[in-house]
Amino acid sequence: MRSKSLILRVWGWVLTFLAIAFLVAFSWPAFDKSPSLGISKTLDLIQWISWIAFAIDLSAGFMNAEDRKKYIQRHPLEVLAVALPMLRPLRLLRVISFSSLVLEKIAIGRSVGIAVKVAVTTLFFGYIAAVQITVLEREDSTANIHTFADGLWWAFTTITTVGYGDKFPVTSEGRFIAVGLMILGISLLGVVSATIAAWFVRMMQDESKSN
Repeated sequence: MRSKSLILRVWGWVLTFLAIAFLVAFSWPAFDKSPSLGISKTLDLIQWISWIAFAIDLSAGFMNAEDRKKYIQRHPLEVLAVALPMLRPLRLLRVISFSSLVLEKIAIGRSVGIAVKVAVTTLFFGYIAAVQITVLEREDSTANIHTFADGLWWAFTTITTVGYGDKFPVTSEGRFIAVGLMILGISLLGVVSATIAAWFVRMMQDESKSN
């Protein structure tokens, strides 16, 4: 039993490492527009290895599950990591979830733990969107997003619903990403606002009880 638990733990860390490796390989084109042939092959190899590992993990869990329908419902990150390559780094959200649980147990409370997780998740999706929009947009002659810095600026003005309008996507694929980021930004910021409000309400209730 212990050996099985150890194997599962090691496998989990392997998948986390592959998620980090994939994130590097996925991000590379945003910083290097014309990588050498050797680097391109290495990046492709990393992406294929990570996809195979994630597919094996999902298939094994699905085949061993007592209720396969519930397994799919309870493991959306694993399904997305296999179905959509650009979302494979979602595996790293497991680490974020663990970190937020640690924060909750230390001293600062559940609300702050949730707020930290939501904030980090927002930054994470903003970074992914910045990489993807940079790669997609810079090939278009009418684009105004040419570098990763431009993409990052656009991503966070979009996700925070500021929208200065100085940087915006012109391709169909870029606009599709923008729509998803807008919806995500509204949702995540709503969660943060509600969490902070709940925190203040609880503080006021604690003060009234102490008085």
